[in-house]
Formats: sequence, C-alpha cells, structure tokens
Amino acid sequence: MSLMFSISGLRGLVDKDLTAEIIYKYAAIFGSYIGPGEVIIGRDTRRSGLLYSQAVIQGLSSAGCKVVDLGIVPTPTLLFIVEKRRAKGGIAVTASHNPIEWNALKFVSSKGRFLSRHEFLDFLKQTKKNTHISISRKELNKTRELKNGIKMHIDRIVNAFKPVKERLSVGVDAVNGAGSIALPKVLEMMGCKVSRLNCRFSHHFPRLPEPRPVNITGLCRLVKEKGLDLGVACDPDCDRLALVDEKGRAIGEDKTLVLATDFLLEKKSGSIVTNFSTTALMDDIARKYHCRIHRTKVGEANVVSKMIKISAIVGGEGNGGVIYPTINFTRDALVASAVIVKLITERKQKLSHIVEQYPKYYMQKQKIRISRKKFESRKERLICAIKGKVSHADGIKIATKDSWLHIRPSQTEPFLRIIGEAKDKEQLKEYIRKVKDILS
Repeated sequence: MSLMFSISGLRGLVDKDLTAEIIYKYAAIFGSYIGPGEVIIGRDTRRSGLLYSQAVIQGLSSAGCKVVDLGIVPTPTLLFIVEKRRAKGGIAVTASHNPIEWNALKFVSSKGRFLSRHEFLDFLKQTKKNTHISISRKELNKTRELKNGIKMHIDRIVNAFKPVKERLSVGVDAVNGAGSIALPKVLEMMGCKVSRLNCRFSHHFPRLPEPRPVNITGLCRLVKEKGLDLGVACDPDCDRLALVDEKGRAIGEDKTLVLATDFLLEKKSGSIVTNFSTTALMDDIARKYHCRIHRTKVGEANVVSKMIKISAIVGGEGNGGVIYPTINFTRDALVASAVIVKLITERKQKLSHIVEQYPKYYMQKQKIRISRKKFESRKERLICAIKGKVSHADGIKIATKDSWLHIRPSQTEPFLRIIGEAKDKEQLKEYIRKVKDILS
C-alpha cells in the first residue's frame, strides 16, 4: 500500500490504494472539519483528475459545503482564490511532482494556506472518528464554476512587479500540466516574448514531472537553438520553478529560491525562511544582506508557519519553490518567474553571469527504498561514519565544515531522500556512497 497521509496531503497510486471512494471520504470529512460554506477546488491535468474532482464535489456537498470549481489551475492560483474570496477552505486535486500514476489531495485552510501542523493534527483526529462514511446518492448542491481564477492571480502578480521595458525572450516548459496557460501568460504580461514547449493541457507528461536538470533537457535545447535569454520549467501543478540560463544550461532548481531571495532582499530587508534540505547559498545571501535565516523541517506548511511567526520577507524550499507573502503564502512558480525576469532586467546581466558570482557548491539528490524502521535502526551508524554536527529535527542532518547531508523519509513518496551539498565534489560523492552502503 502506497497511500500516504501527512501534512503534505493525501497521496497514493491511482485506482490501487487511492480510489474515488477514498477521495469522497476524505473530502466529506474535510467538509465537516471546516464547516458549511464556500470551498474552492481545482486540479492538474492527470487523467484521474476529473473523476477525483467529482468525488471531492460529492464529498464536500454531503457535508453541506458550496463548491466553487476552478477547473485546471495552478495550485498557487487555488490558494490565492481561497484567500481572495474568503472561502472556508479548498482542495487541490494534484500529486504535484509525483509520477503520473499518482494523484493526491492537498487541503487548504480559510487563510489560503495549506493546513499547518496543528490544523493537520486536528483534521487527522477527525478522519479517525469518521471511518465508515459511504457515498451518498442524494442530490448534490449545485457547483459553481469560476473561469477567471488564473487571470485574477496573474493580474495581482503583474501589478506587484510591473512589466519590464527590456523584452526578454523566454522558453517555457510546463510539462503539459496546470501551468501550461498561466506560466506563459504571466511572462507575456511581464513584457517577455515566449517560446512554448509542452504547454498544452494533456493527460500525458512528456518528461518526468520534477523540473530537475536531468528532466528538462528539451528546454535546454530550445533555449540554445533559439538563442533565448532564459528558460523556465515547472512541475504539473506549477508551484516549483527551475531555470535554464542563456547558454542552455540547467542551473539547478535549488538556485531559483537563491536568486529570488537575492532580488527581494535588495528591495527590502528582513528575515528569510527555508528548510534543512536547501542549499547553503541561502546562508551566503543572508550574510550578504545582514539578515537572519531560519530553517525548518521539509514541507511547505512548516516553512509558511515559521514565516508567519517571524514576518519573513521571503521563504521557500530548494526544490524551486518560492514563497512571497505579498502575493500569497505558498510556493508559486508564477511569482518566481516574475521575480527572475525583474532580476535579470534590473541588473542588466545574463543569468549565467549572476549565478557565477555566487560561491560554488555541488549538490546531489538521491532516493532509495527502505523502511522507516530500517532507517531508524541505522541512524547511529550513519552518524559514526560521517563525523559532524548532527541535528535530529527532521530525519538526520550532518554538517561538516564545508558540507552537509540530510537523510529523511519522504512525505510524498515511499522513499528515503538523501540530499547532500559540498564545496568538494569528490568528497560529496564519498559521503553519498557511505550513506548508501550503510542503508542498503
């Protein structure tokens, strides 16, 4: 069974352990948890999305909720609309970066944010009280469709950042997902000339969903062949953004937050928040602007909770997720794309030149199948094998003078994630090898 229920939502393999009946049950319990009122829903382009959205509508309606359906929209758009309409909550039907055979529900509070840890634990208690819900055949409340959600979101972003005078040429790879219309559109509204790749709504993802360098080689070729200024790629629900420089080189999704933070702190000083798995370049940026950096457990809700607590200027995660509270408290590829365009045009520098000015680190991300029990039993061996400062706040993180390793069970896939970064590439490889040998 791969069904996973955590602060990151409810995820599973389509029609194996995540079925329409299970979707209905969790939607109905969520509707009871938040109470009667307006609930916003939306989805990405996965084949199962329409059926699962209908199950969500049934579940919410059975709890007395009035459903507003945005259709296929970026997840950050859904959160933006929840806050703007002051709805009771929302549900996004999307497995985000997971492979196409997965789908999921992401639960949104009335504040337009994913459930905090406290809210999730309350919701979890509710699910354990309601284990025998069956699908109701009674007439449903009428569902309202809202067609201009994307426009409202884009207008807010463009008004905040203002279109640029220098017209950049930008390649966009939206993996045929929910950002296929929105991501090119926001760039055009910002004054860019856009070349599209994989920008149509389709049940088929032409590449693996995560916009990691190994998965966006098509965009790299497009940028190089057309001589574009920039390439941007997102995942299926358009909350993560990865970049390709003008030379056609993917610079790594971890750099997106670094660049965005660099630009935003230049405009306004304040604290920043990211997770334990994000590049040490964020510490370098914090030192550059003499500001404080806070690190949290992995997971958007954890980062957002800390951002709210300290009134952070910007935050996010090293997977390409930029959170800019002025627009909304969620990772948002549309916001990130606007920030990067402003950065390049205001500094009057090529993206490659801006990146080359940062200290050089090497990062590796791997995942292996291993039970949590086995991982727990081998933690001490890992700590003994790699000497350094150890944190148990989220799995284990071991930091040495010029490197770090973060090893933790994923909340979104049945894997153990291993992420490491170092100034010495060979040293990093040796650390990763040691970790895999101990865990295998």
